[in-house]
Amino acid sequence: MRGFLTFSWTPDDPEAVRAARTLKSAALEDGWTEFEMRGACWVGVRGPNPPRAYSPRTGTLIIGEVFTHPDAVSGGADGETDEAFAAWYSRNRWGRYVILFREPSGAITRVFRDPSGSLAVRGWRARSVQVLTSEVSDAVIAAAPPEAGFDWDRVRALAERPFDLGGPPPLTGITTVEPGCLAEIDGPSLPLWSPETIARTPTRRAADVRRDLRQTLDLCVSALTGRRAIGIEISGGLDSAIVGGALKALRRPVAFALNTRGPHAETDERRYAQDVAEAVGAGLTCLARGPVAYSAELFEATAGDPWPSQNGRDLGNDLLVAAACREAGVEILLTGKGGDALFFQMHTPLAFADLWWSRPLRSLASGQLPGVARWTRSSTWSLIRTARASRRDAADGLPPGKRMQISAIASGLAYYSACRRSEAIDMIHPLMAQPLIEWSLRTPVPHLVPNGRERGLARDAFADRLPASIASRQGKGDYAAYFNQQTAQNLPFLRTYLLDGRLAAERVIDRSVMEARLDEDALRWQGGASEILAAVSLEAWVRRWEGRRQAA
Repeated sequence: MRGFLTFSWTPDDPEAVRAARTLKSAALEDGWTEFEMRGACWVGVRGPNPPRAYSPRTGTLIIGEVFTHPDAVSGGADGETDEAFAAWYSRNRWGRYVILFREPSGAITRVFRDPSGSLAVRGWRARSVQVLTSEVSDAVIAAAPPEAGFDWDRVRALAERPFDLGGPPPLTGITTVEPGCLAEIDGPSLPLWSPETIARTPTRRAADVRRDLRQTLDLCVSALTGRRAIGIEISGGLDSAIVGGALKALRRPVAFALNTRGPHAETDERRYAQDVAEAVGAGLTCLARGPVAYSAELFEATAGDPWPSQNGRDLGNDLLVAAACREAGVEILLTGKGGDALFFQMHTPLAFADLWWSRPLRSLASGQLPGVARWTRSSTWSLIRTARASRRDAADGLPPGKRMQISAIASGLAYYSACRRSEAIDMIHPLMAQPLIEWSLRTPVPHLVPNGRERGLARDAFADRLPASIASRQGKGDYAAYFNQQTAQNLPFLRTYLLDGRLAAERVIDRSVMEARLDEDALRWQGGASEILAAVSLEAWVRRWEGRRQAA
């Protein structure tokens, strides 16, 4: 799957009609396939597995994939108000979809984005035409240019915290609908689903949690794969191994299993990936990432969203996987993305604080206290101090570990940002499906990491599906040296691109600090490639949008 585009206009406005005609022509030339033109509204889709569209009731259009929720109640939502209809879907259905609510003329009045957020929803008004789309292409922007601008304060904040995707967007003039929200066109947005609400109804029994996890994972993998030719990305870590185990349990044949590595020993996880491939019953394709000559064109190619792309920064992997999937001819590629947040991989003293919140005295004698201390290499006294201090910052009543997990799950939306892989193949992240997210939100953090065992519940739940080498593995591949080396090999381009770029001119980044980072010895001994690549991604995004504004 990939995306949708819809636009509507006032039929008795000659200017709007001309603008809509121009936009339709541009969309068709850009590769969009017309699904429907109804009255004064046009709907198109595109992608390696284009989303389907259908109308379950009058005045409603659903685009994407929809499945029955494992906790669904009987009955349907027909005849309800738009708000009640969307709320019913948020509780009783799941998938990768958006719901569009329309007037008899076809014009969109409201839109609901599914809680997983797998399909983005961007909107703006231009030349009397209202545009809604999941991907912002150059052709659509040129035909219907929004009055887009930069919120430089937000851009600066993003430069300081590149992985913090919360809060208002850094680009003005384009509206983004948040997951689980019903938004009025040119109006307010109403949250119908929120992770905080789900997290406030925790599951108490660990035995129930393990059983539910297996059943829910299998349901999600089964629904998302269907009968298509399946590819899977096997990193050699726990999360992708769990997804592979589900495919084996469901007897879904794997047509293509892929593992990539860098030139350093710490990136080579072929031994573990091979064990997973054998367990799944698939041959493993192992590919090495070669050196990549950085260029403005390569970075700016995936910088067209209203947020900077975090999914296309690793150019070597992005180019390699896209080419490999095209050659293999598979229709979908499953990943283990999102597992770190879902199963709680974060090394933090807050993994103990949540137990202290619910059972302060009993927690002191539990295995959680020494276990988390070993896991985080902290003293038990520091964990207790952290747990006590966390009470002072608990405005919403959620324990701090669960609050941290909610932020990590929200950050996973970056895996849906633009990249070459999603252009070549339908990328599916089963561990980010709504039923699994809700399972995780309802599961107390101490259950997820029993006795401070990193992702311990998941390891126990799938012990019979995992190769022994994966079940007992605690670490994962480390690409820090690889990125530092790639960055060092591209220093001439990076110095020009960043030091003479727009971020430096707007003082979003400190030029002298960045100049010190862009040094081969500094990269070799101190690292810092991740910060440099985050700045490059932001610079590419600013340049791409400034180019669009100038063209408009």
